[in-house]
Amino acid sequence: MSDETPTTPVSSALKAVSNTPVATNSPLRSKDVLLPLARVKTIMKSSPDVDNIGQESLFLVTKATELFIMYLTKLSQRHGNDQEVTYTDLASVVQKKDSMEFLHDIVPKKIKYSEYCKLVADHKDEEDELF
Repeated sequence: MSDETPTTPVSSALKAVSNTPVATNSPLRSKDVLLPLARVKTIMKSSPDVDNIGQESLFLVTKATELFIMYLTKLSQRHGNDQEVTYTDLASVVQKKDSMEFLHDIVPKKIKYSEYCKLVADHKDEEDELF
């Protein structure tokens, strides 16, 4: 008889994941967070649906937020200059990518004041035509 444990699909999948090369200084492996936990907790508590926040959930939300910010920054960097991320790069990524649709109102495309005045005037003309 051998001392080997039986392999199941789950155990072999876990072994494959654990063998996946990830840099040791990768943010995916880091147990530290860069965002202040107290501030994230305050933001989470501002929701009327949230009563209690456990330490594990606070850590996970903070880590997920950091990873999302890194993802959005990398997309914006690829869109524009590799040295710096500008608002224009960020706004264009948000406008073009379907998965970022929830940010359309938060990160709108910049327009000039004269363009805005023209849009408001056109909208007013349309309303006047209806009545």
